[in-house]
Amino acid sequence: MDYRGVLLITAVLGAGALASATACSGPDPGAINFAERQTQGTSDTPSSSGTSGTGGTDGGDEGGAAADPVFGTTPFNYVDPGVAANDANPAHGGSVEGKDCIVAGCHLEGGRPWVFGGTVYNAAQGDQVVTKAEIRIVGPNGAEVGTTYTDANGNFWLEKEGTTIPAGSKVGVRREGGAEPKYMATPLQPTDRGCSATRANCHGTDGTGRVYVP
Repeated sequence: MDYRGVLLITAVLGAGALASATACSGPDPGAINFAERQTQGTSDTPSSSGTSGTGGTDGGDEGGAAADPVFGTTPFNYVDPGVAANDANPAHGGSVEGKDCIVAGCHLEGGRPWVFGGTVYNAAQGDQVVTKAEIRIVGPNGAEVGTTYTDANGNFWLEKEGTTIPAGSKVGVRREGGAEPKYMATPLQPTDRGCSATRANCHGTDGTGRVYVP
């Protein structure tokens, strides 16, 4: 048998296969390339803005705790008013708890006008006053308007000449060792100065409830 023809055919086929392989720029279809897959949209991949990949924003506080809307991060630090309202004037009759003092002939105008005032109790319908409580007003922009503290009979007042309450202000009350602070549910207005007034939405009626902090 003549093997020369077989060898010639084999050589031609081998050359053709080699040329084909050289001309092909793609990888061997049987080859496997390993590459680390990039994560997308997971909380483990922070974005360049500092927020998590899920789109959450940085709350500023570790754990996302919200800041107190009235007291912020300031610690409770009681300041004695230095006088008891009950005894400040014989006209008080020895007791001003629960009375509206921001009225004509009293602290609405005259020599000692008050920005605001009232009495703090231990419950909305409670009859026990709270001594050493802090009351604070902040404007709608969060800036402090004024801070005052209750006296030995639970009464509080703010004398701050030239101060007015901006519309939309917030007010809160807290006490040392007490429960969470309490906040006025509706925004404070410039005319909301007498907290113990009996007009609608004030705290001189049982329906609305007293200014209180447990």
